[in-house]
Amino acid sequence: MWDKPFLARLYRLSLPIMLQQLFVVAGSTITTLMTGQLGDQAIAASGLANQLFFLLSLAQFGVSSGCAIFTAQFWGSRDNNSILKTLGVALLMGVGVGASFALMAAMAPQVFLRIFTTDEAVITLGAGFLRIVALSYLFTPVIYAYAFVMRSTGNARLPMLVSSSGVLINAFFGYGLIFGRLGMPQLGLNGAAYANLIGRLSECLLLVWMVYRLKTPLAVPVRQIFSFEWAFFRKITRKVFPVVLNEVVWALGILAYSAIYARISTESIAAVSINNSVENLLFVPIMGIVNACAILVGNAIGSGKSSRAAAYVKQTLAIGMAMGGLAGAALVLGRGAVAGLFNISPETRFFTMNLIMIQGVTLWMRAANLIFFISMMRSGGDTRFAYIMDAGFMWTLGVPLALLGAFVLRLPVHWVYLLVMAEETVKFFISIRRFRSRRWIHNLVGA
Repeated sequence: MWDKPFLARLYRLSLPIMLQQLFVVAGSTITTLMTGQLGDQAIAASGLANQLFFLLSLAQFGVSSGCAIFTAQFWGSRDNNSILKTLGVALLMGVGVGASFALMAAMAPQVFLRIFTTDEAVITLGAGFLRIVALSYLFTPVIYAYAFVMRSTGNARLPMLVSSSGVLINAFFGYGLIFGRLGMPQLGLNGAAYANLIGRLSECLLLVWMVYRLKTPLAVPVRQIFSFEWAFFRKITRKVFPVVLNEVVWALGILAYSAIYARISTESIAAVSINNSVENLLFVPIMGIVNACAILVGNAIGSGKSSRAAAYVKQTLAIGMAMGGLAGAALVLGRGAVAGLFNISPETRFFTMNLIMIQGVTLWMRAANLIFFISMMRSGGDTRFAYIMDAGFMWTLGVPLALLGAFVLRLPVHWVYLLVMAEETVKFFISIRRFRSRRWIHNLVGA
C-alpha cells in the first residue's frame, strides 16, 4: 500500500503547511487565552464577532482552494501562464468578497451579532471589535490567493514564514494593547482587535514584497496576472463557484449552530468558543496533510495519472484517521487540564469539558471527512457532488437536529453538539462509496 516517494513528498509539503497553520492557530489560541482573562462576556463577544471573520475566511478558502484545483493541475501539465491568470481570477473574486464583509463589519455589526445573542453587553463589546477589524478583511483575500497558488506549485515555505511573522506581530500587540503592557494603552477587547488588524496588514504587505523580492514565478507585472480572457474566467468560475457556495452555505450552517448554542445561554457559547479554539489547534497537523495531499492529487490528475491520485488519497486516509484517533484520545484524557486554563464559571467549565470529550471521540471521523472533501473530491474537480453532499446534509440533518435538541428537547449544549455529529457519520459512509467509484476524478486541464 505504501508509496515511499509519495510519503516523502507529502511530508516535505505538509510540514510547512502544518507550521503555518500552527502559528495561525497558536496566535488565535493565545488571543483567546488573553481575552479569556477578561471574563465570560469578553470570551463570548470575541467568539461571536469572530464568526464574521470565520464566514469570510471560509469564503476566501473556497475561492482560493477552488482556484488551486486548477493551479495544481496546470502545474502538473507545466502551464505556467495559466497559473498566473488563475491567480488574477482568485484576487479579483477574493477582494470583491472581502469588501462586502468589510462593509458589514463597519456599518452594521450589531445586526450581525443579534443573530446570535440578545445580551446587550456582549453585543456592545462585539460591535466595537468588528468595527476595528473591518479593514483587515480587505487584506485577507490577497494573503489567501498568493498562499494557495504558491502551495499548489510546491512552494509552501514562503507562506509559512510570512504567516508566522504576522502571528507574532499580532501576539505582541495583543499582549500590549489588551493589558496595557510594553508602554501601550490598556484597551481590553478592543486591543485584541487592533492587534488583529496590525498583524493582518503586516502579513499581507510582507507576503507581496517577498514574492517580488525573491523573484518567485509569481513576480510578474500586475497586468500579466489580470490578462485572462472572459472564456478563461468562466472556465475557472464554473468549478470555483460550487466550492465557494459549499463553503458559504457550510459556514452559514456553522453560524446557525453558533446562534443555537448562544441562544441556550451565554455560558454555552463561551464553552463552544473554547472548544473551537482547542479544535483548531488539534486540526493543525491534519490540515497539513489534507492540503498537501490535495496538491499532489491535483498534480497527478493534471499529468494524466488518475490511478496514482486514488492511491495518494487512500494512503492519506490511513494516516489522517490514525492521527485523529491518537489526538482524540489525548484530548479526552486531558480535557480537565484544558478547561483549567480559562477564567470561567463552574457551569461554563462543565460544558467545556463535555464538549471537548465529544470532540475527542469523533475526531478520527472528522479527519477522514476532510480528506474526502478537500484532498479527494475538491482536488479531483468533483466540486458539485461535494457541495450537494456537504452543505446538503448540514442543512437537512445537522441544523434540524440542533434545533430539535436545543428548543424542543431543551438539552444542554453538549448533547446538542453530539446530535450534530450525526451529520459527520452519514457523510463518512457516503464518501467511502464515492472514493471507490472513482467518479470524483476529473481532469480539468486536458492533459
